[in-house]
Amino acid sequence: MKRNPIMKEKPFTTLFLALAVVAVIWTCAAAGDSQWSKIEQSGSITVGNCPEYPPFSFRNTSGQVEGFDSDFARALGNALGVDVVMKDTAWEGLVAGMKKGDHDIIISCMSPEEATQASDNVNMSSPYYRLSEIIVTGPMSQTSPPRKTWPENRGVQANSTSEVAGDSLADMGIKVKDIRRYNRNSEALIDLKNKRVDAVVVGFAYAATKVKDSPDLKIINDPVRSVDIVVVLDHGEDELTEKINQAIDTVKSNEEFDRIHDKWLAL
Repeated sequence: MKRNPIMKEKPFTTLFLALAVVAVIWTCAAAGDSQWSKIEQSGSITVGNCPEYPPFSFRNTSGQVEGFDSDFARALGNALGVDVVMKDTAWEGLVAGMKKGDHDIIISCMSPEEATQASDNVNMSSPYYRLSEIIVTGPMSQTSPPRKTWPENRGVQANSTSEVAGDSLADMGIKVKDIRRYNRNSEALIDLKNKRVDAVVVGFAYAATKVKDSPDLKIINDPVRSVDIVVVLDHGEDELTEKINQAIDTVKSNEEFDRIHDKWLAL
């Protein structure tokens, strides 16, 4: 008996359709596993932050973390419709912690250079702040010298934009005898007060906060370098990056950003 060719092809057609359905289901499941999808389902976003850089982030006398970063993060959370959980993380571990899943994003006065120094595989939001790196002089130098004679021994925090700014001084024609690298800006300022370095390169807002309580310190308000500050996200999280950018736009358009800026960064 002669076989019907249509009957012969049917199993292959059925297999093809089955594989197509599986592919669609897999694609939908993968889309549902995006970081933004998980955040939306849980109703909260975890933000990595190092509270050692006032006025951006610091612990108050009650031990609570406050500052521009946490207020800004909560404003973004409101725009996204989710709660915000701030995760206290050492500066050196912010990017690695995000990649391990300890937190979803980083809001910690971080520049693109600082983020990519830790890992090339990161996403970044649009810039939301411009930070100027300046020089603070100590008890040795109470006058504001010309740029090319700024104090020769300088301190900087390692792995930060301040370090990049300090290293760039020689390219600007400014004499550099020695650049000492510290784990934290606070350590550099202690050495500045104790005359172990002549000056410290640091962000302007941080410097202004510290100088208020230290009349022996003086800001040379002539920016060495300025950098953008961004929200840092894991590589490939394009949907979450877009959501964060939309939230930044919302916070800036509804004047919440201005309110937070004036509270912490207006000097």
